[in-house]
Amino acid sequence: MREVELNWERAIKVWWSLVWRGVLFGGIAGFIAGFIVGFLGAPNLGGLAGLVVGIPIGMWVVKIILAKSYSDFRLTLVSLDD
Repeated sequence: MREVELNWERAIKVWWSLVWRGVLFGGIAGFIAGFIVGFLGAPNLGGLAGLVVGIPIGMWVVKIILAKSYSDFRLTLVSLDD
């Protein structure tokens, strides 16, 4: 395994991959959760429901990003133990 240089181009690729997936999936899940809770008669809790659903969606998006292969690199977790 060859380590590649961390540069702005690669950092922006990872950042953009994280942002658009987080906004898309988090937005959809938050909208659905907020709509359901609001429809059930608790409109004040709609935003909270969206937040509660958004946290696991955000963790799922990070997991997707860690498994993704980019054009010239992929992210890898390396143990610090020898």
